[in-house]
Amino acid sequence: MPQIEGTNRYQLQMLSLDQLIAEDHLVRVIEAFIDYLPLEQMGFVIKGKSQEGRPAYRADILLKLYLYGYQNRIRSSRRLEMECTRNVELWWLLNQQVPCYKTIANFRKDNPKALKKTFRQFNVLCKDWSLFEGATIAVDGSKFKAQNSKKNNYNAKKIKRHLDYIDSKTAEYFQQLNQIDQQEQTKEDRQVIKDKWDLLNQRRKKYEHLEKVLEKISQDGELQISTSDPDARALPLHMGIVDVGYNVQSAVDAANKMIIDYEVTNKKDTYALSHIAGRSKDLLGVDQLDVLADKGYHNGFEIKACAHQHITTYVSPRDTSVKAKHRAYRKDQFTYNPAQDSFVCPEFQVLKSNGNWYKKNVGKNRKPYRVKVYKLPFHICNACPVKLLCAGKANLNNSKGRTIERSEYEDYIKANKDRVNRNKDYYRRRQAIVEHPFGTIKRNWGFDYTLLKTKEKVTAEFALIFLSYNLRRAMSVLGALEIIRRLKKLFFAFFLFSDYLVHHARLLSIPNSHTSGNNRRMV
Repeated sequence: MPQIEGTNRYQLQMLSLDQLIAEDHLVRVIEAFIDYLPLEQMGFVIKGKSQEGRPAYRADILLKLYLYGYQNRIRSSRRLEMECTRNVELWWLLNQQVPCYKTIANFRKDNPKALKKTFRQFNVLCKDWSLFEGATIAVDGSKFKAQNSKKNNYNAKKIKRHLDYIDSKTAEYFQQLNQIDQQEQTKEDRQVIKDKWDLLNQRRKKYEHLEKVLEKISQDGELQISTSDPDARALPLHMGIVDVGYNVQSAVDAANKMIIDYEVTNKKDTYALSHIAGRSKDLLGVDQLDVLADKGYHNGFEIKACAHQHITTYVSPRDTSVKAKHRAYRKDQFTYNPAQDSFVCPEFQVLKSNGNWYKKNVGKNRKPYRVKVYKLPFHICNACPVKLLCAGKANLNNSKGRTIERSEYEDYIKANKDRVNRNKDYYRRRQAIVEHPFGTIKRNWGFDYTLLKTKEKVTAEFALIFLSYNLRRAMSVLGALEIIRRLKKLFFAFFLFSDYLVHHARLLSIPNSHTSGNNRRMV
């Protein structure tokens, strides 16, 4: 029976690299995009290059390599170097150049701001190509593990636990030394205990130093220290599981699930909404914007800040009622009367305030806010037939009536809750919009941890990750050939405009500012 035979590997063939790459291949899109960028104006640098010795690699070569690597789930600089030696697609893209892994790693580490600008520059193109709807965005955060283990992350409680253990072991070794002296044991036994003692003293100095540093930074609200990556923090993941890492906030447009903006943080979602939503609104250049977010972002301060920026929030409301009370007598069953600034309870009694504002959350690691307290006199509550269900036994025993607090953000919180309840189908779009990028990046690509350290460098890493994601989405929507055509059109339009400026500069006999391809004006 005949079988398929392959090509003779010893046979010489007339073949070019360009013949091996399809017209709509990813590498052609990457080349068209990188060649369009004004890399020098964006601030890309190659540190360590000199006029003597071997010349440095160009910035566009290394940027193309990284963008290809992240598109193909390759982030390690050593693996990227290896791919340069064996990958035909990279032979075509890099003209068969093979940078050293150190050069590759340093490029990503040394250009955090320029990489963020690259992500922004592609989003400018997406906006011009109408890939952003600009009416609805969804915001969410996702946790990524940092290059810092849990044992190298400390808080005050953990440091105290270590110091207490050292104190107990020191006392134990001191007792053993006394026993050795009384029993006249060998010098070797004494030396073993003394070595352990010295080791404990070294560890004590380490934890005492960490304790002093933590006391100093606690004045700025920092409650943790990470010794490997100083910006990483212990954050809750799910079901009580805590890991050291970063919380990456992203704003995703509803039309094509493309990331408009992002921010790398080391805090919870609580106070992140207005900042990321406001920046997204500015980048989109719109007058009004709807933002969808989950319960973790529900915060009166943030909802008010969004409203002042003409951003309409649809944030899943929290249930602030006291669970211990009977459902019929929780706070949401009391009716507020804005004209009289009072509450009416389910038994039709009126709770009034003295008009004073009181601060809450003062001294905690949260933003303080003001509340008014509304209450009934004790004799009215005590005579009520449902006093135990409403006021509670503790209040009655202390001769107090039922009290209700109303914060300064209550109007904004209620308006947000009413919007969500009226538009439940609209709010349900949130998960389908914002979970798509993180699902792709963490599940399909396996990027659930960072390779770099410090917030600035991690921000650069996510610029590459999110740029790769957006580029993939744009190819899915427009097609590779259409993106290449549009980029080349912009590329040649620039040179036609540059020639026009040069011609008129000569006519007017003034110095021209014609620039090379890598000095093109940013969009």
